[in-house]
Amino acid sequence: MSYSNSLIQKALDKQILKTPPIWYMRQAGRYMPEYRAIRKKFKNFLDMCKNPEVCCELALQPLDAFKLDAAILFSDILTIPDALNLGVSFIENEGPVFENPISTASDVDDLISFDPNKLNYVYKAVSNIKNTISDDIPLIGFCGSPWTLAAYSIEGRSSKDFNKTKNFIKENNQATHLFLTKITDACFLYLRKQVEAGADVIQIFDSWANLLDANAFIDLSINYTKSLINALKNDPITKHIPIVLFSRDPKCDTKTLIDTSADCISLFWNMENFDISLAKNSVAIQGNLNPRVLLESRDTIKKETYSILDKYNGYPGYIFNLGHGITPDIDPNNIKFLTDIVRDY
Repeated sequence: MSYSNSLIQKALDKQILKTPPIWYMRQAGRYMPEYRAIRKKFKNFLDMCKNPEVCCELALQPLDAFKLDAAILFSDILTIPDALNLGVSFIENEGPVFENPISTASDVDDLISFDPNKLNYVYKAVSNIKNTISDDIPLIGFCGSPWTLAAYSIEGRSSKDFNKTKNFIKENNQATHLFLTKITDACFLYLRKQVEAGADVIQIFDSWANLLDANAFIDLSINYTKSLINALKNDPITKHIPIVLFSRDPKCDTKTLIDTSADCISLFWNMENFDISLAKNSVAIQGNLNPRVLLESRDTIKKETYSILDKYNGYPGYIFNLGHGITPDIDPNNIKFLTDIVRDY
C-alpha cells in the first residue's frame, strides 16, 4: 500500500469514507510522558527542535501509541523568524520571546533575506520521519501563516491582545505589507524544501486569525495566505501537494475560506457557522472536536464526538481531528479512547 491509497489521501481527494482518517493537532506533546522524558533533557525548546533525530522520535511517539493515520513534522512555526535573525527563544512558562522583534519600519527594510538552508535541520527531520514511517502513512509538513508569523515577530512574544502589533499596523501600513510579503516568500521557500525532503501534505496554521476584524482578516491574513497557496500550486515541486488551512476563530464567511484554494479547511472548535452545503465537493473538511471535551467524562467525550461524526457522515472528504491542539492536561488514555470510538463509529 502506498500513501496515494491512504485514508488521508482519499479524504483529501474528497471521497466519501465509512470511517474517517484520524490525526491530532499537537499529537506529539507534553501530555505524553514519553515526550516529557525527552523534553527535560533540553534547556531550550528550540534546541530540541534543532535536533533532527529527536524530532523524528517525537513525531513517531503518537503513531506508536495510538496508531494514527498521519504523522506530522515535529517542529515549531517560529523557525522562519529565527532564521531571519529575530532571536527566538522559549522561556519556561512564558513561551516564545524575540530578542530582536520588528519595532520600526526600518527594521522591515533592514531585514536579512531569508535563506531556507538555515533550516536544514527541519528538512533533515522531515527526511528522517519519512524514511521511518510506513509507506501508507502520509507525513504532514507545516508552517505558520504569514500573518501569524508577522504578529509574533512584531509583538516579540505571545500576548492576549497583541497591542504592540496592532499599533504597528496602524502606524506603518506600508511596512506591514512589505513585511507580510517577505514572510510569504519565506514560507513558500520553506514549504518547498519540506516537500523536497518528503512531506506529503502541507498544513498552514493561522493561529492568530482571531486577532483581526473581518476587513483586516482579508487584508492582512487571507490575501497573503492565498498568495502562498497560489505559489505552491504553481510550482512544479509543490503543485501536487494537498494543502490544509487552519484558521483560529476567523471572522469571515465560508466562501472566504473556500476561495483560498486550500484543498482542506481545518475548522476551529467553535466554527458552527461553517456552511457544509457550500463547502461540499469544493473542499475537504478537518476537525473539529473541542480539546476541552477530553477533560470530561467518557460519556461526554463519546456524545460530543458522535455529534461531530454524525454531522460529517457522508461528507465527501472528511478527516477527524480536534478544533485546536492537544493540551498538556489531557490524559493520553482519553486520546486512545477517542481514537477507538472514532474507529468504531
